[in-house]
Amino acid sequence: MLTKQLANLLQNLQSPGDFYSKGTIEIFPPCLEVNKVGRVSLPLLPAQAEQLINVADQAPYGKGYETLIDTEVRKTWQIDASKVSLSGKYWQKNITDIVSQVTSEVGVSGEVSAELYKLLVYDKGNFFLPHRDTEKAEGMFATLIIVLPSVYSGGELVIRHQQNEVKLDLCCQESTEIVFAAFYADCVHEVLPITDGCRLTLVYNLIRTIRDNNLKQLHRLYFYLCLETLPASLN
Repeated sequence: MLTKQLANLLQNLQSPGDFYSKGTIEIFPPCLEVNKVGRVSLPLLPAQAEQLINVADQAPYGKGYETLIDTEVRKTWQIDASKVSLSGKYWQKNITDIVSQVTSEVGVSGEVSAELYKLLVYDKGNFFLPHRDTEKAEGMFATLIIVLPSVYSGGELVIRHQQNEVKLDLCCQESTEIVFAAFYADCVHEVLPITDGCRLTLVYNLIRTIRDNNLKQLHRLYFYLCLETLPASLN
């Protein structure tokens, strides 16, 4: 009864911001290095896309409390953050600016950090069916996606929250710009198939520092409710 009441309360809360954010910023491309590949050229070259796929793992997905691999549900490649290095004179400022814009648009205040989670390689035909993200770190409230300069088409990001839906085109024609999108972790979302080329994407966990123990318990319960109430077809 308590969890049902809390779920209803959370569902009806009026947020000062939106459930997602999207933007484009001009950048000096960062220095991206990947273990066993070396420095990766940006925009991504087809030959290096193949090299990245060769050292990547098939990306899994969560079903309830299980982690599964099924290319009928999710077909993309992932490289763990521990194998990825990002540097550059302006890169950290770029991340700070992106996080500032995202938190403003989704209505989150306080201290927020961006923790690199995965480097994803979406090849032609790759996709991810509708799903919700699970809590990957304490205080995580949203997912941030940054598309590095890549030549591709398709792969739109569809985000759903209650009765609202948006379809975001994450392609960018300028090699000096990156596109980013963020959304609350309770949003159902999917990645439509890449129709041509290859997309290189950084995935970050957006984490809010929570010092109040009661808020921490509420945060954990919220993720539990999201997991338990997700329809079987999307779980």
